[in-house]
This record gives sequence, C-alpha cells and structure tokens, in this order.
Amino acid sequence: MSDDGERRESFTRVEAHFVEYSGPLPPPGAMQGYEDVLPGSADRILTMAELRQRQLARYETLGLILAFLVAMALIALSAYALALGSVAASIGVIVAVIASTAGTFVYGNRARHRQLRERREAMHKPPPRPELPERDSS
Repeated sequence: MSDDGERRESFTRVEAHFVEYSGPLPPPGAMQGYEDVLPGSADRILTMAELRQRQLARYETLGLILAFLVAMALIALSAYALALGSVAASIGVIVAVIASTAGTFVYGNRARHRQLRERREAMHKPPPRPELPERDSS
C-alpha cells in the first residue's frame, strides 16, 4: 500500500500463441531458424522430405501391384471353381473380390475426405484466447 492509504493494483497481460503445422516440412520461418542455428540444415530437411515422398510413392505402387495380383489370383480361383462345375463357389469368390475392392476404395476415400475436412476446420478455427483476470473498478 502507498503512504496515502490508496490501493493500487497492477495487471500484467500475458499472451500465448500456439502454432501447429502438419507435414514433412516446417513453416518457412522455422526453416530459417534451423538454417541460422546450423547452416545447411534446411537443405538436409528438404532432402529428408524428398526421400520420404519417394518412399511413400514406392509403397503405394507396391500396394497397388500386390492388390492387383491378389485380385487376379482370386479371379483365377473363381475360373477354376467354375471349370470344376461349382457355380456357387465361383460366384462367391467374384462377389468377394468386388466387395473387398469396392470397400477398400470407399473406406480410403472417406478417410481422405475426413482428413481434408479436419484440416480445413483447423485452418479456420481461431486460436484459443487466454482468460484474463477481470479488473476491479473499486
């Protein structure tokens, strides 16, 4: 308290900013920060991201090839069952191939659309604001 009995209060405003990013590369400001701390690090980060993209492309291609081979093997199995005279087994295998292929396609598209929707919502959502103490007017 001061000498004249007057009460004074002091408030400090504190703001917090939360930055979030997703993906193989940090935002440009962070890249510059890395480069300032360790020259050449931005190039290393870009190289790592490029290698990761190549790996993902290889895995996707391998997955497509394996899925195609499995589908062809099942169709061959269906043809063999038909040649043996088992029409019901042949139709069952064909229906299973079509259902699994369609299910994978639909599930994959739903997951991609959900991720895109979540990213769009996160981009338009304002960051949370900290609560400040209310001033006492007395």
